[in-house]
Amino acid sequence: MAASACSNSSPQSPDGFVAATMGVGPMSPSTVCNFGTVTPWLTIGTATGGKPTTVQDGSQNAGATVNVTCTVSAVGGGFDVVLNIVQQGPEGGSITLSSPKGQGAVTASGGTVSGSFGSASLGDYSSDNCTISYTYQGSTVPDSPPIAAGRIWGHVDCPAAQNSSSTVMSPDGGYEPRQCDGAADFLFEQCGQ
Repeated sequence: MAASACSNSSPQSPDGFVAATMGVGPMSPSTVCNFGTVTPWLTIGTATGGKPTTVQDGSQNAGATVNVTCTVSAVGGGFDVVLNIVQQGPEGGSITLSSPKGQGAVTASGGTVSGSFGSASLGDYSSDNCTISYTYQGSTVPDSPPIAAGRIWGHVDCPAAQNSSSTVMSPDGGYEPRQCDGAADFLFEQCGQ
């Protein structure tokens, strides 16, 4: 029994927090975004005034299983990041963020990554031009440094995330993918290096 309790709290199991939204914004007005306002997208863990509460890989959140996989690897003067958090179930969703492999593109001042926001009920949106900054609930992340090998705490903005399976009529009479602004506060810990 003691061995089982020890393995459940293994530092090798990643944990994560995400509070994501999707909606209209400067790059995605209501003419191309199908959400009238900024809409809650996916919440895993609990936002608090301090460090958010995370959910460990394989644990439950809102009655559904959460899977967390992540790597934050030091490369040159920066980091390669691959972050993925998924909540299973009919109301589930996912967030995936990844930087170009081998480039150390995410640094202590931020970086550009690809991002995808998935939802079982609301669709899938993605962008190759998402920006990581080190804020949480609109303020600077209180952890210094906010990124290190195996962990990252920050915010991502994807101002023109597209849903290629849902289109809208463009001004020239053709069709273009729906486009909305995706954003998320996030924390990933115990990641691979």
